[in-house]
Order: sequence, then C-alpha cells, then structure tokens
Amino acid sequence: MLRSKLSSLREYITPVSNDSQFIKNGTITPDEFVIAGNYLTDKFVTWSWNSNDSEVSEKNLKTRSFLPKEHQFLVTRKVVCYKRCDVLNKEEQEEGKKGDLAKKDEFDEENNVWVVKTSGEETDKKVNSEDNNDNDNEYSLEELELEDDEDDTDSLSEDLKDTLNKRYYDLYILYSTSYKVPKLYLVGYNNEGQPLTPKEMLQDVSPEYRKKTATIEDLPVFKTKTPSISIHPCRHGDVMKLLMNRMKESKVDEENEEQKDESISVDIYLVIFLKFMNSVVPTMQYDFTMDGG
Repeated sequence: MLRSKLSSLREYITPVSNDSQFIKNGTITPDEFVIAGNYLTDKFVTWSWNSNDSEVSEKNLKTRSFLPKEHQFLVTRKVVCYKRCDVLNKEEQEEGKKGDLAKKDEFDEENNVWVVKTSGEETDKKVNSEDNNDNDNEYSLEELELEDDEDDTDSLSEDLKDTLNKRYYDLYILYSTSYKVPKLYLVGYNNEGQPLTPKEMLQDVSPEYRKKTATIEDLPVFKTKTPSISIHPCRHGDVMKLLMNRMKESKVDEENEEQKDESISVDIYLVIFLKFMNSVVPTMQYDFTMDGG
C-alpha cells in the first residue's frame, strides 16, 4: 500500500490549477470537472454526485476544499460484470480462429457443393445446395422433444453459470490534482454481495492494464478503509487530448483552428473519459453514454 500512500500525499500537496487546458493538454480544472459531472448526471441517471447518493454518509466523507461539498465525486452503483477479462480474451481468440477456418471453406461450382476444409485438409463433409430441403422434416416427435429438453438444460446451465460468475461494482470518479484529470476507482462485490479481494478485482481489469496502471488503494473519499482498484491517471491527459482531437476532426470540416476549438465543449469530457475507461474494464456494463455526444 506504499504506492497508495504516496499517491494520496501527492494529491494533498499538489496545488490546484484553474488554468483551462482541456483542448491543448487534455486536462481539466476542478470547475470544469463539476461542469462535466453535471452534464453526466443530467444526461445519464445511472450516475450521481455524492450529495445525491443515498449510500454516502456525510459523517464518513472526506471533503476536499477546492470542490463544492455536494460535488466531491461521481458514483454509479451495482454495475454488472458477468465475465473475467481472461475469459473474454480467450473467447475472442477462439472466435478469431473460427473465422480463419471459415475462410478456408470453398464452393465447388462444377459440382455445386460446399467443400469444408479443416487445418488445410479437405474433408468429405459436403453440402449439396439442391438437396438441402429433402431432409427438413425427417425428425420424429420424440427426437424433437429430446432436442428441446437438451436446449433447456444447456440454457439452465448457462443461466446458473452467469449467476455464479456475476459480480457487481461501484464506480467512483474523483478529481486528481496531481494530474489534473478524472481518476477512476472500482469497488467490487460477488453475487452474494460480499466484498471481492484485491486479487479478484484485478481479474476484471484488462491484462494490458493490470500490471501497469491498475493498483490497489483505499478509496480516498471515505474515512473508513475501503479497498478499491484505482486506474492510475498518468496518461489520461494524453489519451483524452487524442480522443477529443479525433472528435473535432469528425465534427468540423473547415481548417479554421478557432472554429475547431469551439466544436468541442468541456461538458462532454466525462462522456469521452468513460468510453476510454471501457477499454480498461471491458466486461463491466456501465457505459450507457452512447448517445451522450
């Protein structure tokens, strides 16, 4: 937890800047954080400020003087997470392999058949397009009922698997004074509502970020200790600048730089930020901001 303590100390001693740089550097001021937060909570009811969250106790709250007491942080609760990131990556790799195999299938125009190839070798599995309809009704009632039973069993097992794998997360967005950008914290629970261990929570962070930018810290907004995952914001400004520049280019066709700057408002900063964070925690179903731009 040494890194956590050093991070907290750095946040405490870094002076607050009110110089607006969100177009130039991808960073924002505390005032701009509030503006962007107001837009997020107005447009998307799943997010709220700490003052409107029923689970936040003022007695347990650590306040920072450079932000209004009612605008200390943003929170959304019980975000569903069905799969671990490693499982998702494995499924994507398997889908990719299936796609490669599918490309090897060929249609034999001379014989009017599909020839299915596996691992570069032709098999005897052929589908005659003229005879496809001959066997449509060759199933007995018993066979059909058996297939229905098997489908129900498979569905039930998948539902049970989803229930056992299901996790929930509370997501907090705070303002980082040391990096002048938002910082995301995540607190996880299993399907029975019990807190996840740090190791378990890291399973839900994309592997490429797991060892580099995801760390375990006590949630800094509460007086009581609440272990969480924090996504280190050292590159947030650079990424946000890149994403906003892309947005400007897609919205404005003219070459006038002043008009380009005016095409992006700080209001939507957190909407873009959440889309960026979705690559860090891809299995969490929190991004309901698709129409927010």
